[in-house]
Amino acid sequence: MHHNSTQSRATTSKQGSALIIAMIFTTVLAVIAIPSYLNLSNQTLKQSNRVFYNTAAINLAESGVEYAVQAIMLQSENNYNWSNWTLTGGSALKTLDEIVFTGDIKATTKISIYNYSSDAPEVVVKSTINMPFGPAIEKYMYASISASSTQGLFAYGMLTKDFIKASGGVAFDSWTSDPDNDPDTPYIPYSSRVATDKVAIATASTSAGAITLGSSDVYGTAAVGSADYSGLSVGWGGQVGPKDMSEWDPSDTDELWKKDGWLVSTQTGALSTGFTAAFEDITAPSLTPTDYRLDYKLPYTDRREVSNKWSTWYQNVYVDEETLGAPNTLTILNLDELEVKAGATLRLEGDIIINLPNENKTTLKVIEGGAIEMADDATVTVYLAGDMAITGAGLFSEVSPQQLQIWGTATGTQNFDFLNNGQFSGIIYAPNAEVKVTGNSDIYGSVIAKSIELTGSGSFRYDQSLANYTGGTTSAGPTRVDYVEELVGIERDPYIDDMAF
Repeated sequence: MHHNSTQSRATTSKQGSALIIAMIFTTVLAVIAIPSYLNLSNQTLKQSNRVFYNTAAINLAESGVEYAVQAIMLQSENNYNWSNWTLTGGSALKTLDEIVFTGDIKATTKISIYNYSSDAPEVVVKSTINMPFGPAIEKYMYASISASSTQGLFAYGMLTKDFIKASGGVAFDSWTSDPDNDPDTPYIPYSSRVATDKVAIATASTSAGAITLGSSDVYGTAAVGSADYSGLSVGWGGQVGPKDMSEWDPSDTDELWKKDGWLVSTQTGALSTGFTAAFEDITAPSLTPTDYRLDYKLPYTDRREVSNKWSTWYQNVYVDEETLGAPNTLTILNLDELEVKAGATLRLEGDIIINLPNENKTTLKVIEGGAIEMADDATVTVYLAGDMAITGAGLFSEVSPQQLQIWGTATGTQNFDFLNNGQFSGIIYAPNAEVKVTGNSDIYGSVIAKSIELTGSGSFRYDQSLANYTGGTTSAGPTRVDYVEELVGIERDPYIDDMAF
């Protein structure tokens, strides 16, 4: 019994010692480790908050650029007097309303537009978010602008309200049909020899992927309405920027794996954000027709008089080739429908104006191998309220795009379809039209529409001679953001004092 009692006391002593050691360890942990852990967690939370507000500051700065572009655009339309800006010298200054985030975190955005009344203003925006801990977050954004007064209505090869979508490897580039700006000199048709990489496409939509290119190549620039690059989607094999990649900044090609093969020459200004545009509704002018037929369809069967030296009689004649208009003559038609099909060819001469006022039906058709051709010196203007379908040999052969103009006059949505290798050389202004181009269709000139969708392996060739052309409308071209970048480090120095207002 005595032996067992001694053993029990020894065991109890050991347990007590272990308990004391555990208590000491716990105390040390509580005094040292837990505060360190809590401090680490607090620092991580602060860092996470700064990352969040850093992104918010960038968004505010980009929104400031958009605000400035809108003011410049309204000015170009004679609808802005800068009354709520501070004007000093050639600059316009404005502080936007303060924004308050959760936790009473306040943000300010200041805008300075240099040479605001010129054709080439510059914008600097400073956004500041005052943090409850650490220094304030400041972001500077710079943008160079081309005002509307410097451009025509067709300053862009493609311009839409909603979207531009291409799939199948569409080729986008440009050329100049009238390099000397003299309509009396010969028109230069597109060829690889005269091709340039100055095509410009744009959408006013702010949606993600509003321009979706897949594997298509845009040898030129793209502009999106979104405040960031999310407005452009490019897949593997596609690109936006100069055709010669030796002109690209290496940073544009270093880390393609980070964004699904993203190949966009942002450093050369090939992509701009915050794009805006105004779209004027078009009304057909009131003109007295010189030809009073109600529709025109080719081919057709005609009853014509024939004769010989003995008698005269009538017989049916199949007409599949015909000329409309005459040299140096104005021809005006007001038609319910114009249709060329079944291998027929309609040739147009002189100056022709065609009004097709019926909506909600296809009123302009070139289908089933039909073709409409223009004389070298002909001009054709079509006011179209209905839909259009172009297939087969296409609508008009090689002419300068300014010689053929289609103006969409619908009050609702129109459908303009270029299907199965249709060809077109001209300009289209139809802000309510949904344009579809399929197969190997080739489009030369400029297209302004509600939306544009291209599938297949066709092409789009922008005529740079249209850059200052307004088509006789009251609209100037869209205000354009030529270049935008965030200013960092010493790049901010020239503007720090200016942004202290």
